[in-house]
Amino acid sequence: MARRSPQTERLVEMLEYLAADPQREYQLTELARLVNLDPATCYPMLTELTRVGWLVKDRTRKTYRLGPRLVSVGSAARASLQIATYARPEMLSLSADTGVPACLFIPSSEDLVIADLTYPDGSDTGHLPLQAGDHIEFGPPLGAVLAAWANQYTVDTWLRRVEPEPDDPVRVWQILRLIRTRRFSVELSPAPQAQMQQMTDFGIGEVHGSRRTERMIGGQRPVMTPELMLGDIDETATYVPLSVSAACFDPGGNPVAALSVLTMAEPRKGRELLVLGASVRAAADAITERLGAP
Repeated sequence: MARRSPQTERLVEMLEYLAADPQREYQLTELARLVNLDPATCYPMLTELTRVGWLVKDRTRKTYRLGPRLVSVGSAARASLQIATYARPEMLSLSADTGVPACLFIPSSEDLVIADLTYPDGSDTGHLPLQAGDHIEFGPPLGAVLAAWANQYTVDTWLRRVEPEPDDPVRVWQILRLIRTRRFSVELSPAPQAQMQQMTDFGIGEVHGSRRTERMIGGQRPVMTPELMLGDIDETATYVPLSVSAACFDPGGNPVAALSVLTMAEPRKGRELLVLGASVRAAADAITERLGAP
């Protein structure tokens, strides 16, 4: 496991507090309190960020806000995430057509990170306690639509991300083959809608940086299990899905992202899930085509 740098974590956390409410200005003591540092430790960090233009300091009020240098950094980040640019029109259309949020996940180290998030009203913020940059653990059932095209080593590693490991790994492989055939996955909810909303709001809360990531992954581990991967879909049965996902591919045929609609643990008939899966699959195919895949 990589060695962590508490000072770097707190630096990131301060920037994310400032970004979460860009109209607000913070004093040194406020930021230090939010990230659990003493002002003497916090001050040189803020001074350096101000010196390079990442922050602006008001001379009179002695407050800090985000600086102009971050505008170009943000533009560069968007340019580097070309897939998010290609995906956004399809995501907006998918959200509008299905009436639920659409989310694009891309692999990042051993996890999945949200590259973009859209809602039926065309916005990308304010409806769920989720945001671009949030991490989820790449462990079953999440990421099944990417694992379906992976080799055995990757799948075995993916399965080991949950405890205890699956009682019936053969069933897992059967479902992965089924997902590959129909080209979309369904992840069932571990709890009813109201309970899931409460768990999500409480689990993430108003925290940023590493503490936010730890809360998200820590809240996922106890409740997300391989049994929540849906295999065969009975058109007449009622399910409580958490999400429906399809893979996007690069020109070499490798899965590079998962496009999901977040169904919010709302009960749905199997026939509805088949229609929803077809819509997600079509949007993912359109993104794959934009990426230049044959």
